[in-house]
Formats: sequence, C-alpha cells, structure tokens
Amino acid sequence: MNRPPTDPELQLLLERLEHEPADALESQWLDFKPWTEPKADLRTACEYAACFANAEGGVLVFGVADKTVGRARAIHGARGFDVDLFRRGVYEGTRPALSVEVSVLPVPEGTGQLLVVRVPQGSEGPYGTSAGLYKQREGKNCMPLDPRVFARARTSTGEVDWSGQPAHGVGLADLDPVQLARARNVLRSKDPGSGLLELGDADFLAGLEAVRDGAVTHTGMLLFARRDVLAARCPQAQFHYVLLRDETTVARNDIDRLPILEVIERMEQVFQGPLNPEEEISLGLFKLRIPEFPLEAVREAVLNALTHRDYGSPAEVLVRHSSDELTITSPGGFIAGISPENILRHEPRARNRTLANAFVKLRLVESSGIGRKRIYRSALAFGKRRPIYTATPDSVTLRIFNRGANPRLASLVSELSARGAPVSLDHLLVLDALLQSDHVDSGAAAAVLQLPRDDARTVLDAMADPSLGLLERRGHTQSATFHLAKGVATTLKGKAAYTRSRGLDPVRYAEMVREYLKDHSSITNAELRQLLGLGASASASVEASRLLARWSGPDGFLDKLPPENRPRYMRRSAGTGAKRGV
Repeated sequence: MNRPPTDPELQLLLERLEHEPADALESQWLDFKPWTEPKADLRTACEYAACFANAEGGVLVFGVADKTVGRARAIHGARGFDVDLFRRGVYEGTRPALSVEVSVLPVPEGTGQLLVVRVPQGSEGPYGTSAGLYKQREGKNCMPLDPRVFARARTSTGEVDWSGQPAHGVGLADLDPVQLARARNVLRSKDPGSGLLELGDADFLAGLEAVRDGAVTHTGMLLFARRDVLAARCPQAQFHYVLLRDETTVARNDIDRLPILEVIERMEQVFQGPLNPEEEISLGLFKLRIPEFPLEAVREAVLNALTHRDYGSPAEVLVRHSSDELTITSPGGFIAGISPENILRHEPRARNRTLANAFVKLRLVESSGIGRKRIYRSALAFGKRRPIYTATPDSVTLRIFNRGANPRLASLVSELSARGAPVSLDHLLVLDALLQSDHVDSGAAAAVLQLPRDDARTVLDAMADPSLGLLERRGHTQSATFHLAKGVATTLKGKAAYTRSRGLDPVRYAEMVREYLKDHSSITNAELRQLLGLGASASASVEASRLLARWSGPDGFLDKLPPENRPRYMRRSAGTGAKRGV
C-alpha cells in the first residue's frame, strides 16, 4: 500500500497482530507506538508529525506495543487524553505549525480505543518540533535530516531568505557603476519623485538592501556585480534565451550570466523589436496594434522567473521563443501552497524576499502579486489563448501563446470600457471559457476563476446583469447554466452560436432552426451546417440540403415563412416547379 491506510484498513491490519508484531506492519506511511501518558506521547506525536510531513504524510497509532505477538497482548489502548487538546498540542509543538487529524479507533482490547494521528504531506517544510528536532520518514524509520539537505530545503522554500544573506567574496569594489546607473534610470522612469534618487550611492545601495551593515548581499550581487564576479561567485545565475525559427532550427541561442536589470533590458529590446511583430486591427475610428506576445506579459514573466527562482539550484532560467509560443522555465517549484490551480488567488510569497523588495522599491513589480494577473489579462484582452502554468518540485514553467488575436473580442472590451463598464480579468476568463464551450455553470466557472463556487456564481450573475449584459442565465437554482448574451454570442462566435448555446438538443434539428429564425430572417446551407454542427464536408452539405428540402415541402415550416424570409434557393424556385437545391 503506497499511501496512509484508512481506518477500515487499520482494523484489518490489527487482525494480523495475532501472528506478527506491529513492527512488521509498519511502513513509510504507518507507525505504531505504545501508550505511556499524554504529555510524553504528545512529544512523540509532534516528532512523528514533522517526520511524516517532511516525506509523504502518514498515520501514527498509539496504544499498540510494536514488538509483541498476539493481538490481545499487543493492544493495550490509550487513555487520559483529550482529542482537541492533543490536536492543538501538535499544532503548537511543530514548526511550521501542522494541522493534523486526531481521532479514536475503537477496539475490543485494553482501554477499548486507540489514538490515531493522521498527518498530511507538508507544503511549507522542512518541518520540525518546537524543540528544534528535524527528521524525515525513510522507509519505516524517522531519520535526522542531513544538515546540508536541511539548509537547502529551508532556502528552497523561502524559510531562509538567501537573497538577503551576505555574498561571501563580493565587496563594494566588485559592483559595476554601469549597473548602478541602470537601476537609477529604471527608478527615474517609473517614479521620478522617489526619495531613493536623492541618495548617494552608498545609501542608495543600502535602501535597496543590496548592502547591509557594509556587506554586499546576494541581492546586491545579482543586481550590481560585474559580469566576471557574477560568473565566479554565482555561476547558477545563468539566463538562456533561445529563438526557434521552426521546430528543429535555432535562429538565436544566447547564454549569459548578466546582472538582472540588464537581463530585463535585453528581453524588452527583443520583444519591442522585429522578433515580436504586431497585428493591426481596426476599432471604429481607432487602430489597435497587438504584438505576438504582449510586452507587459513578457516583462512580468521574466521578472517572476528571476525573482522567485531557487538560486540554490544549478539550473538556469530558460526562455524558449517561437512564433507560436513563449515558454519561460524557472528553477525551483512553487512554494507556500501555491500551485497552477490557485496561482491567480493565492497570496504572494517570495522565495527571495530581499530581491523581491528591491524590485518593489525600483517600481518594477507590485508587492500585491498582481503581476500574475497582468500576464493573464494582457493575453485574454486580445482574445489570445489563456496562459498555462505547469510545475514540478524542481521547476515552474509558464507558456504564453500566440493564437491570433480576436478583433471582435478586443473591440467588445474596448467598447465596454468606453461606456464605463470595464471588463475585468474574471470576465475575460469566463468569456475565454465560453469561446470554447456553449455554456458554463458555477462549478466549471469556479475551476476557471480559481474561486469557491459561490464566488464564481457571483461573477456569473454580475456578467448576466443588464448593466453589463455579457451573459444570459438559464435557470435560477445552483445548477443554473450561463451562456453568451445574444449580441455578444453573435459578435464573438457567429450567428448560429446563440441559438445553439441556449441548450437545445441537437437531435431536435427543426426546433433549432425555428429558434434560429426567430433571431435571423433567413438561413443558408452553410449557416444550417454551422448551427447543427454538421461540418463542412460535401456529405454534410448534401445532408443540409435534404433537411431544407424536407422543411420546405407542403407541410414544412419554411414554406409558411414570408417569401422574403425564406432560404435564398426557395426564393429563386418559388412558383416555378423547379427542383429545389442549394
């Protein structure tokens, strides 16, 4: 069993005590302990909770002698504890604090109950006890964490701020005045009134925490060190940009160890030039120029990759650029419970706090974590495909796509903003989902918006409100569905979209056509195929013609339409007796 056992599975394991000791039943995810007294056993629970949390989680069972064979003799049970106090004791006795599940498992032997502590796999480790004991489950044992592994883990998870520690071997003389001037120019362009600009170099560096108590920090090294110093003292600070001409041909392959502000400047130059061509669309009297990859998204993505990477990892930041996709990979997995499924909503947590604070002071990023939302919005506002984050324990990858802009969506967003009804990121996320589907409910919207279901329903209701008028609701219960409003559906997806999205059974073709004709004066063969989802093949065209002919006969509903509203081929053949076709 490659997971912690459930209570019923524990009961089955206890049956085996008749012939083997509890020690033989233990595993990576299970340990048995005899019960002594509450205070001592609480200390044991804290130790094993941290041990399990540093691995894959597990179950600790109190009240069983682990060396005794024979169920009646091995199970003596637990007594004198309070479940809630025990749970709180584990929470208060671990660092970071662990929330565990404490319960009672009934047995016929001893005191009649076992105390069961269920520990989840940790997301903010390494975990230890309040007394400073750090262990990790390895097989059936809790082993001390290797000091080097422990130190690396604390840095990797952001518990220790590597970027704020002294950069040994790097002095003030190793800092490049050119990089210092670059930082001042960046700040001057963002916030010309910043008080930092009035400071001398020494105080400017101290204000950015590039220097603390006269010592250059890792932040100071990453921002201001000369290239040769950076290469010698921090070789892992490598930035790799690859431009692909096609799937198998590399047009540009830049590998550098550069101060961070210079990296950002170079990427801005790349994506402000001919390597990032623009598409021009008309919005009424105005023209809108849309680059393949929005510069705002690229800047935020590169900054995030450099700020939040794990500088303890030897891996590099890799930017892979093709005409179809921009992929940015940063060493180090997500920290503090952040995942691709909650990245839009989770509170920001910096692995390198001092470096992140320096970027805030230079006005390159916001401290509120809205940069991630900007990446999404800058793509979705133009109708481009939604960006995608993926992660492993060792890296985070962001993919930004160059699906051709949707001029109709860009026009809709511009029009609503002009009339004082700006389209938010939440609205864009829902619209993007409805460009791929005919309808959405609160459950599906919750996944898209990364919100609780009730909050997602609030967003949908607001979009269906007449003041915005983006959606229409079908039903009023929790299972209600939402589809694009008539004008929005026609604008974004074509004339057939609204009729189809109202949820009619596609088998009921005639009813769908009747619904369609309530909103449109006529229907062509191509429009019928689109409405019914028949496709564009020759056989689909023949099938559409057959259906139109059936509905145009003496008993068909198309013959009952006014002449001007009949399909065009009917107008040509009316009264002539000619064979009807398309």
